[in-house]
Amino acid sequence: MTSLSDLVEVVIGVDTHVDTHTAAIIDAGTGGVLGQVQVAATPAGYAELVEFVDTHPTR
Repeated sequence: MTSLSDLVEVVIGVDTHVDTHTAAIIDAGTGGVLGQVQVAATPAGYAELVEFVDTHPTR
């Protein structure tokens, strides 16, 4: 069986809610949190979330 860490370096999870979304970037090998952010559930918040992911050093 192939492990997720054999396929990717990180996993990005997003917990969505009515007013906010919280995202975390997780190291697939260790399970450690590499970064997290909470944004408003608005167009500006979505843009902030995309920027968070795009500027993370490991993608």
